[in-house]
Amino acid sequence: MKPFFFIDYDNTIFSHRTWSIPEDAIQTLEGLQADGFQVILASGRAFRSGQLPEEFQGRFIPDGFVSANGALIEAEGKLIWEKYFDPDLQKRILDYVVEKGYCLVSNYGNSWCTSNPERFRTLPSNKHRKIQPQGGDAFFSLYTSRRPSFFLADTKEAIADVQAHFPETRLLYMGDEMGGADIIPKENGKDMGAARFLEYFHASWEDAIAIGDSMNDIALIKAAAFGIAMGNAMPEVQAAADYVAKDIDDGGLADAAARARQWAAGRA
Repeated sequence: MKPFFFIDYDNTIFSHRTWSIPEDAIQTLEGLQADGFQVILASGRAFRSGQLPEEFQGRFIPDGFVSANGALIEAEGKLIWEKYFDPDLQKRILDYVVEKGYCLVSNYGNSWCTSNPERFRTLPSNKHRKIQPQGGDAFFSLYTSRRPSFFLADTKEAIADVQAHFPETRLLYMGDEMGGADIIPKENGKDMGAARFLEYFHASWEDAIAIGDSMNDIALIKAAAFGIAMGNAMPEVQAAADYVAKDIDDGGLADAAARARQWAAGRA
């Protein structure tokens, strides 16, 4: 059995410096599939087969999804797992960020909403984000919709405070370059999602390669038989990896895939 590639999206495939996918990254994904590898998009975003990044259109369709940090899993075009926030916990989180004036962000239909639009605009860590989230009714709609995760687009201090206040969640810091943190139920995670994906195919961690850059990738990188950190990855992620590839904007994904192919060939 050829190994499965679990590949992160933000700052692994999609560069937040250029706000685009490097051409060599797309070619790398296409090449892996052409050679018979299954390529699974393992992202904190809630991607689904009908909601692909526009940069993929006409070029690349993942073989599966471990999205929303393992809350939504698709294999062979089917949803095989979904796990959302408990409604009471979700309400308490939303109430708390409103009370504290923190900046929580989530998608709403085809747009984005936030608990604090003014704070979103003024925090330096949000200057690079290419979204303009709205407050008001759009945000309060989150109280009555099922959500697998949220994003706290705020300071390290706010992230630490929310984590301390809600021990039944996991806040996964995205690093100093990207900023903010995913908020997920404690029982979710990319590693748990990947394990369920592998189980579906009667495979094991020995059949898994993982590539990523952020805190939400560490457990997956550690669990995989071969884990790779991007050159732009957080130091903690690089320390957890078997190999550190080049920077995303310097052919990083191509380098990661080439090294993974060597590892796969060696175990054949």
